[in-house]
Amino acid sequence: MSEDRQGQDAEHAYIGRPIRRREDLSLITGQGRYAADIRFPDLVHAAFCRSATPHGVLRAVDLDAARAMPGVVGAFVAADLPEIHGAMADAAFPDMNLVGRPILARDRVRYVGEPVAVVVAETAYQAADGAAATVIDTDPLEAASDVESAVRPHAPALHPPDEGNVAGKLVREFGEVDAAFAGASLVVRNRCRMARVSGGYLEPRACCAVWDAGSNHWEMWTSTQWVHGVRDRVSELLGVEPKSIRVRAENVGGGFGPKGATYPEEVLVAALARRLRRPVQWVATRSEDTASSMQAHGDVVEVEAAVDEGGRLLGLKAHLLHDLGAYAAPGAAVVLTITNHMLSAYRVPAYRANIDLVYTNAGPTGFIRGGGREVGNFAIERTMDRIADRIGVDGFEIRRRNIVRSEQMPYATGLPGVIYDGGDYAALLEGVAAAVEGERGSSRSQVGVGVALSVERTGIGAGEEARVTVSPDGTATAHLGSTPGGQGHETTFAQVVATSLDWPIEKVQVVTGDSDALPHSMVTAASRSAFEVGNAAAMAAGAARKRLIEMGAERLEADAADVVLSIGGVFVKGAPGRSIALDDLLRAGPLQVSETFKRPPSYASACHAAVVEVDADLGSVEIVRYVIAHDSGRSINPLLVDGQLHGGFAHGLGYALLEEAIYSPDGIFISDTFLDYTIPSPPDIAVVPELIKVSSDGFDNPEGFKGVGESATIPAPAAIAAAIDDVLRKLGRTATMDELPMTPMRVIAALDNLDRDRTR
Repeated sequence: MSEDRQGQDAEHAYIGRPIRRREDLSLITGQGRYAADIRFPDLVHAAFCRSATPHGVLRAVDLDAARAMPGVVGAFVAADLPEIHGAMADAAFPDMNLVGRPILARDRVRYVGEPVAVVVAETAYQAADGAAATVIDTDPLEAASDVESAVRPHAPALHPPDEGNVAGKLVREFGEVDAAFAGASLVVRNRCRMARVSGGYLEPRACCAVWDAGSNHWEMWTSTQWVHGVRDRVSELLGVEPKSIRVRAENVGGGFGPKGATYPEEVLVAALARRLRRPVQWVATRSEDTASSMQAHGDVVEVEAAVDEGGRLLGLKAHLLHDLGAYAAPGAAVVLTITNHMLSAYRVPAYRANIDLVYTNAGPTGFIRGGGREVGNFAIERTMDRIADRIGVDGFEIRRRNIVRSEQMPYATGLPGVIYDGGDYAALLEGVAAAVEGERGSSRSQVGVGVALSVERTGIGAGEEARVTVSPDGTATAHLGSTPGGQGHETTFAQVVATSLDWPIEKVQVVTGDSDALPHSMVTAASRSAFEVGNAAAMAAGAARKRLIEMGAERLEADAADVVLSIGGVFVKGAPGRSIALDDLLRAGPLQVSETFKRPPSYASACHAAVVEVDADLGSVEIVRYVIAHDSGRSINPLLVDGQLHGGFAHGLGYALLEEAIYSPDGIFISDTFLDYTIPSPPDIAVVPELIKVSSDGFDNPEGFKGVGESATIPAPAAIAAAIDDVLRKLGRTATMDELPMTPMRVIAALDNLDRDRTR
């Protein structure tokens, strides 16, 4: 444990308190400011002309009508913007066939929603009218809208030269896989499919840029999870220094992963602000956002498990077809997360994962809540249930036989760098088992119980800086890099700083969402903020406290161990008359301290149990009861932890039963509104999950914080699928739910023992 833990016993101990979010007042009273709220004199508005063709040769773009329309100040295609250099590409592996995303399409279009041209006008309505008047001439080509059609024999070539649609292959393995299968008593096979999903956040993407000619400096506001990432990508593509761009995200109405990427629109508003010498703003419509923002999933996973006569894992094989979408965006890196989390909470002596990264004619993919953890988790947890069925035990017992035990921690899985740093997975499992004991023995044929475990990597391990400034008036300001999107960073990190500094929380300010706050920070993702930003903030606040005491000791000519620090100043123990006021101690100016926290990721864990009722006539699934046992380490704010778990459960329920970003076989996107893309609504989440808290320390984690943002999402689809399977077994059916979402049509297909692959 860190020495800074002493703060929890000090006067101002805020960690662990259920403090209400301080940022909510401005949001619920309409005082918050989002990227779409930015207003400047002389502001102009951008609208994008997007491809309605999923794959085709771009012959011409006719902007004449748009340029002649009232209020239009400019209309541009890629050739009109030579100041933008190159394309956006995110390489996950050295040998990938890397196809970058153009800022505006040039010769081909490759998915519905790809930007082709941009129109700028005095009002947003005039810009939209201009975009609607633009004529895009495209010769359609054959499209492949999913991974299976993209890798079939004679599939259309999506990217010349004709090297096939597989962007790269990767093998991850450890142990003696072939020997494990040769010596197995039983080999169980399973195949899982996950529909594409969208972010589903409340606030569509928006951005605004202002350029100052005198300083050649940009001010940008955007709805993002990563202000530093936007800054760096815009500077790269415009060929300017990162320090010439300041990016802010004052309030963000949800991100869930898609807003962790940088988009063409952000680059274009910056380029156009300089070109037109006027502030430029773009605000997406809901349909535009859904079609053009990062999606996820679309994967197919085949799993083989070698087990002994008792169902204990001897080896695991997996083949992952991973959907990249049309371009090499952040989604390529998701395969590492998927295959890491396919091990879940189990002892796997040998493992081989063969990965194909596949281009398709659909929107580029990235990270969405769970960030691939939920894909790997669904595959292994469904496989564990298959093993249980084959050897005649229930889902709880098969997990008991394979679980990593607490005395084995830290546990090296076998994959490089994937070391579980602590946890009691058995306690999670048994807590949930006891909670649903009554339902497990239910004789009701249409009620079923399912269980799933998960282990969640929290953190990135890249290093995170925090800066704390103490001013003479007693204000302590923490400058942090993580860009919040509703998680409560302002409250959470004020609690951390106030506790480590031993300071009144009312005198602590938190600055986030500003690329000028720190030179560098990573994206708000991977459930990393509590672990990495929290530890960094605690280190910086503790260092500031130590430095103030040292300064006081020097001025008072006393031993530092005898100096007491408070917001009023410093004094010597036993000699209150020997004191210095804080403003006097800091008469040379504010004290500023920076610290960087860099550790390998920490692992949170959870066990979920779902109790569901299935209507055999309608195929509908009702969640009757839901239990979550979770270990997210030392809780900074229990109230916010509960909120994260409730929200994460809703997202997991959406993955399980509702959410599907649908492309037709010829590549047309047909679910670009919430009328067609269904997200959970109040009736769907009428059951409040019951929470069981288990806390364990992690190794090399000074404050004991772990992430919790995705803990309730990751195992939810598998737990709900297992519960539906339980009903199917009671009704005498042999089908299993291995495709997401488990819509009424798919449930009815399982009830009728139909081939689910023929249904949607």
